[in-house]
Amino acid sequence: MIDLVTVAEARAHLRIDDFDSGGGPDDLWLSIFIPAISEAVALWLKDDWRLYEWELDDDGNTVLDSSGDAVPAIDSNGQTTTRFAVKAAILVELERQYRFRGGESEADVQSHEGHGYTLGKGATALLSPLRKSTVA
Repeated sequence: MIDLVTVAEARAHLRIDDFDSGGGPDDLWLSIFIPAISEAVALWLKDDWRLYEWELDDDGNTVLDSSGDAVPAIDSNGQTTTRFAVKAAILVELERQYRFRGGESEADVQSHEGHGYTLGKGATALLSPLRKSTVA
């Protein structure tokens, strides 16, 4: 799984001072939690292609692959372009996990709200429009 936000983006969002960079405890924590939360978001959305902006054809229509899934857009560096809502959700969830390192907080999504305990309310709210429905 690719990290969907950079350490620099996470450090800026969490307001971790630049003088702390270079392998300190925050960088160690970020090296574990950025990939973990990126994976949790990908699993929650259920389809990796939902993580990315979509490639558009000349008419502005989404390009689909042979299985009917949207093809991710590629930036000038050859990297897939992560959706802003996905980046925001990962940063919000990183902040929640960073603040409540022991686990529980009032921001947890309650089971009776139908989303389980995978992500907090902020991340869930940002990602809900992108999630694949499981209702048959």
